[in-house]
Amino acid sequence: MISEKQLSNTLSILVAVVAIAACAQLSISLPERVSVAPITGQSLAVLVAAHLLRRRNATIAVLIYILLGAIGLPVYSDFSGGWELAMGKSSGYLIGFLIAALVVGNMADNKNQRFKHYFLQLTVGHLIILLCGGIGLLRFLDIGEAFSLGIKPFLPGGLVKIILGAILLSTYRRFMLLINLDK
Repeated sequence: MISEKQLSNTLSILVAVVAIAACAQLSISLPERVSVAPITGQSLAVLVAAHLLRRRNATIAVLIYILLGAIGLPVYSDFSGGWELAMGKSSGYLIGFLIAALVVGNMADNKNQRFKHYFLQLTVGHLIILLCGGIGLLRFLDIGEAFSLGIKPFLPGGLVKIILGAILLSTYRRFMLLINLDK
């Protein structure tokens, strides 16, 4: 018999997978001379899910997302999927999603939940994703190109996503506190 907690965890994981896939479709394509991949909302969804679901469930959600895309389901940006994409130039970013989910999910266990803590968590998560993405690109590009095409173009959007994510988490926290006060 499935417990209420197991059902809640399973549903949370599924919602996170859908959110990551949906945010992957929020995509801004850049010319190949500027970036190796489009700017998407994936990292925002991964990091917010990591905070809300914590380390274990967020990591499971990200792993399911990556596997669904790898087997060909159109969950990656621009409704794409397939083994070639999962193992191609985006592979480092996908690995970064997993590591960031672990780290940010672990950081979220900290009881100090304020905007500055969310901002720090999301900044660390984005840096992990970009670093892993850059390292993954070293299979295809030299170090200068990996930085200029795989990290640098994502810094401004990353800052926007960090701020947006911190605002979302702060608002969510306040909403949950309000609900708990009404009980």
